[in-house]
Amino acid sequence: MTEIPLPRIIVVTIGENNMYKCSVKASLVLDQVRERCQADTQTNNRWTGRSGNYMYIMGRENADGKATGVCHKFQEDGSHKLCGSFKIMSDGMITRFTGMSSADWRNFMGSAETEYTKKYSETVPTEDTAPEKVAV
Repeated sequence: MTEIPLPRIIVVTIGENNMYKCSVKASLVLDQVRERCQADTQTNNRWTGRSGNYMYIMGRENADGKATGVCHKFQEDGSHKLCGSFKIMSDGMITRFTGMSSADWRNFMGSAETEYTKKYSETVPTEDTAPEKVAV
């Protein structure tokens, strides 16, 4: 019988606070989203989209390693309203992220996959051949 490996679960830590648990790949995608937010607004959860300014709020933790939450769009008066949600599967696939373009999704997923491969790929160790032993 073939065993299916469970996703690796990590804890996203900000400062000294454990904030959210999700799979490694989902966390790497979230890191890419945070980098985008930092570049746009110097915050960890706000960005500028095609039709305005947005922010995301993490939802509850999921046992299967998904990262989920809601997206809000800022209004002209400075308030914000719920406009959608996001879901990043445990394998790092973004299935929904309101306010982000699909080109952004592909960039985030590609960069996260590259980083995952660099950090976590298990290289096959080369086998050292033992010296030949001859029974006497």
